[in-house]
Amino acid sequence: MPDARELSHRVVELAESGHYDEALDLVNKGIKLDGNNANVWYNKGIILFKMCRYQDALNAFAQAADIDPEFTEAWYNKGMALMNLQKYHEAIRAFDKVLKIHPHDDRAREQMHLAQKKIMESCSFSPSSPVKDQTYLIK
Repeated sequence: MPDARELSHRVVELAESGHYDEALDLVNKGIKLDGNNANVWYNKGIILFKMCRYQDALNAFAQAADIDPEFTEAWYNKGMALMNLQKYHEAIRAFDKVLKIHPHDDRAREQMHLAQKKIMESCSFSPSSPVKDQTYLIK
């Protein structure tokens, strides 16, 4: 049986050619060989993300970040999975973790601002909103 590194190379080849199911099967074998390898979990997350399985991708990226807390790509992609799940507050925390490790990461900063904007949009009421008439300030 090939080692985790050989499996990883094959997983990347399969995923890059769009064979996600086969790549996922192989990455799961890699996890059985070395479940404490952050890169294997990260690759699983990328495959699941490309399959639009965002919750599963989130779990894989979280596992990679737990194994290697300095793995900024895992934190960033965890944030991206959370964005796709519309969990903006949690996404902000993931992007903040990236920025604590690499303060000049423009991608993380941009995504954090987008998440903040999404939160603000979700709190806004349109002028014709019936809720507006039911809310008032107390003097």
